Amino acid sequence: MKKTTLSLVVGLWAVLLVATAAAQDVDLTMTDKDLESEESMWNLYERWCSVYYASSSSRDLGDVESRFEAFKANARYVSEFNKKEGMTYELGLNKFADMTLDEFVAMYAGAKLDAAVLLASIPEAEEVVGDVPTAWDWRQHGIITPVKSLYTYAIATGKLYTLSEQQVLDCSGDGDCVGGNPSKVLTDFAVKKGIALSQYYPAYSAAKQACRTAAGTPVVKMDCAVWVPSSNEVALKQSVYKQPVSVLIETNSNFQLYRQGVYNGPCGTSVSHTVIAVGYGVTQDNIKYWTVRNSWGPGWGESGYIRMKRDIAVKEELCGIAMYGMYPIKRTAAISSIVDVVASY
Repeated sequence: MKKTTLSLVVGLWAVLLVATAAAQDVDLTMTDKDLESEESMWNLYERWCSVYYASSSSRDLGDVESRFEAFKANARYVSEFNKKEGMTYELGLNKFADMTLDEFVAMYAGAKLDAAVLLASIPEAEEVVGDVPTAWDWRQHGIITPVKSLYTYAIATGKLYTLSEQQVLDCSGDGDCVGGNPSKVLTDFAVKKGIALSQYYPAYSAAKQACRTAAGTPVVKMDCAVWVPSSNEVALKQSVYKQPVSVLIETNSNFQLYRQGVYNGPCGTSVSHTVIAVGYGVTQDNIKYWTVRNSWGPGWGESGYIRMKRDIAVKEELCGIAMYGMYPIKRTAAISSIVDVVASY
């Protein structure tokens, strides 16, 4: 069935008029019948749009045909992948299902990294003395917020605050909505200047704006930042037991469309995306994994998290996760107020 751009747009508008509450009950389970024709594919796309339209930043009604083409390609890929035997994870039609891989990487995976600067400017973490547990998950210890947090402060003080992502974006000078430099955010911003509590800064808007930090704004400052010995799985495990660790990974279409299970690639070590390793564990089938918190919302993966295979045969670990781990250190409970340093933002 051939549809023109106009009919595609009209059909999509009709879908969007359906109440959001009702749309949440749409069954997005895909069958071979959904892939049989253009018409069945379009019906599947309409069901997908009724659920994900509002949460997908890629949507443009003037670009429906290309969105639909990307969706069809991803739907076929997901169907073929999930039929493979012996896989430890599944893919799904999540909110990124109407984006090509190039679009997805450009928009959601753009960490800026200078490895030489990173390793030279941040001291190495102290080695953990003694054994660590077989499994660990910081979500079970009350220091991970549903959206964002500076977990180090919670571990050091027992107080869990939500900090402003928008302030870091506006004021740090170390990134934009396309990508950022995690090491510079930690060393130059969180340590030297401090991050404002979210209630004292405008809400996150997914767009870089003028810095609006005012004198007297309460901020949380870190004492220093350290890096985990590179390409050392044992050191990373020990560090994650101490506290969640910022890590860099490579992403691809399987990561883009990940739904559930223990992700085991394929992927390389061209790291471009910053995530947080919040734990590690072992499945009932004896598959070791990292528990990783992503930044793409609770509708992606396992409620916003992904389990990535751990203790593999390459020293960089899967997707390069063990190459560039870093975390801040906080020794005191004090919350500062911006006074003299505000002019330097």
